[in-house]
This record gives sequence, C-alpha cells and structure tokens, in this order.
Amino acid sequence: MRYSVLLLGLVGCAQGLGYNKPSDDSGDETQDDTYRDSTPVDTADTDGDLDDDGYTPEEGDCDDDNVRVSPARPEDTNDGLDNDCDGRIDEEWTGLDIAYANDSGASEIVTIDRLGREQDFVQVKDGCYPVWLDHAAGPLSDGTDGWVINNGYAKVSTVDRDGTCTDLYDFSEDAEAYPFGVYGIATGTDGTIYATTLDALQAISADGTVTTVASWSCNFDDPTAHEIAVYSLAVDPKTGTIGLFGYFGGFATYNPTDGTFSLEATEDLESPAVSTYSGAHKDGGGWYSPGIDGATGAYGIYRFDADSSAWEQKEEWTDEDWVPFMLAIDGDSGDYYVTANAGWYYTVWAILSGSGYAADLYSTDGTEPHRGFYGLVTNY
Repeated sequence: MRYSVLLLGLVGCAQGLGYNKPSDDSGDETQDDTYRDSTPVDTADTDGDLDDDGYTPEEGDCDDDNVRVSPARPEDTNDGLDNDCDGRIDEEWTGLDIAYANDSGASEIVTIDRLGREQDFVQVKDGCYPVWLDHAAGPLSDGTDGWVINNGYAKVSTVDRDGTCTDLYDFSEDAEAYPFGVYGIATGTDGTIYATTLDALQAISADGTVTTVASWSCNFDDPTAHEIAVYSLAVDPKTGTIGLFGYFGGFATYNPTDGTFSLEATEDLESPAVSTYSGAHKDGGGWYSPGIDGATGAYGIYRFDADSSAWEQKEEWTDEDWVPFMLAIDGDSGDYYVTANAGWYYTVWAILSGSGYAADLYSTDGTEPHRGFYGLVTNY
C-alpha cells in the first residue's frame, strides 16, 4: 500500500553509527531523578496521608494504609507489594526482547540481559515477520507465555516460545475498511490486544474479533482535515491508559475503562514540529518517543508535555547520522533503549538517563542482508 511505503521510507535509517553523547537532562520529571526518601515530609501534617509516608493518594500513593508503598519507594522484589506504585508487583528489570526481522524468512525474537548478552532466541516460524512486539497477556497454544506481533504490516499475530506464529487477524484482507494497513500494537493491562490502523484504534480479542474503539481524521490528501496518523502505541502499566503516538508529532490517549479518547496534539503535515518514530511510557510518569526536530533536524528522545501540548527534547545526539527507531524504557533506572538500522548494521542503543552517554548495547556484525532490529519490549 502506498501509505505503508511512504511511512517506511520516512523511517529509513542513515549510515555511520558510532558513539554518541546526548545532553544531560537533569530536569526530567521521572521516578529515577526525583527520588524522595519515604520519611514523611511533615510528620505534623498527616491530612490526607494516612500512613505518614509523605504521599497522599492524589500524589500517587497506591496504598495509603501501608508505609512500605509510595511513589518514592524502591521495589522490594520479594514482598508481594507494588512498592513503587508503578503498576507492577515485585518487578526487577532483566533485559529486553527484540524483534530481529528477516524479509527472506528466518526472523527471530532475541532476548538479551541488562548487559547486552544474548540469553535466548526464538526462530519465528511460518514466514512471519515481527515488526512491533509486546508480551502476550497469558499462555498461548503451547502453554507458555509468548508475544504479540505486528506481522509484516498486514496482520496481528501471536508467537509461542517454540516459534509458532498464529494469525489473529489479517487487516490486508479488507483494504476498504483498513486502507492504511496495521502498525503499532500493544497489550493492555486487562489482556486486550490493541493495534493502530493509522486512523483508528482497534481492540483484538483472543478469538480474532476486531472492534474499533476510537477513530479520528487521518487525511494525507487534505492537510487541513488531518488530525493525526497514529503510528505506534504504548501502555501505562499503572493506569492502563493507552498512549497513541502520531508519526508527525501528534499525540493522543485512550482510557479503556470508560472508552475516552483524547486528542492531545494534532499534526501539521506540511511542516511538523517533531516527527516521532515510536513511543513508550516511563515509570514515574510521562510519554516518551525517539524522533527528529522538524526545524533543526536534531535526533533525540522527546517527552510529551501535556501543559504545552508539545514534545520537549530530553536527550540529544551530536552525531546526526544515527536515526532512532523504536523505544523501550527500563522502569527501574529510567534508561532508554532504542533500535536502529543502517545498511547491514543493526544495533540496540542504551541511552543512560541523565548521565550524558549513549552506546551500543547489542549489535550485529554487519554481515547479514535483509535483516533489521525493529520492536523491543522490556522484561521484568
């Protein structure tokens, strides 16, 4: 489809990967750099703070009857509590799963640890081509947890740990209903699979039933009528809110609880302020995306600011030959992980939040054509 070709061309990667140094971002409003001790801020004032840990429910305390639970608490991985109020219980970040796609057939999903060492790989069968991926919500046909993938920009499929690929729905079979195809996918906190078809958000059940839960104007022929081209999705594990990232700098959210769709920022097709390639949610709050500044051409990591309805750059690279693609964030440290491809060279970059450094975490030797790193997802 012509719009698929257009978007894939825009995401083409540049030559000359190397060591890069992003700017320090000491003002980032996230858990990793706004840590506060759990000692009460003012023990004389406990109004609204039942456990005297310095946080009220309005300030993010998800259990105001337990002093061991607050947004400032580090996670204890053995007590059965969501100590840091990020929506996960007893989590410890262990690494990444990466979609290693091969357009000649033998694609893989590779697992690496936090040091970039390969721990496992699953060869994806049935000619499936993983682009975006997320964890499946529960056991699949082989009884193990696996993944949900965007399969070649045409289908949404699941992949078992033995590599069996099972199609849930083929969007290419109904070009009239889905003229743009399918792009970003994500697994909601309730197990529902979500996918974007650029002009709508689709919910996909385990039996392959597709329901349009939100839609908007995506009109490349008439920029004045265009609102947003949603290219990628992410989930806030604490609230279940779905973040919808427009390719040309737009942003929206969808609340599955009440079905509310909110268009936070529209897009200017003719001169976008920022073009964003994918997105992720960061523990402690905030929606982030790798992208390019439309005015300066600078690449970096951007955070969506709800007050200004605009993307603010948080990390920047001085070497503009490197083009970021898809993003994942370590919820424990706040560090960023981005896939990038240039020619036959494919890499996952680690971008240390607030430290001012970025470097290869995991890369190929540049000898395999027709391959590339695409989606990646964090493991806990």
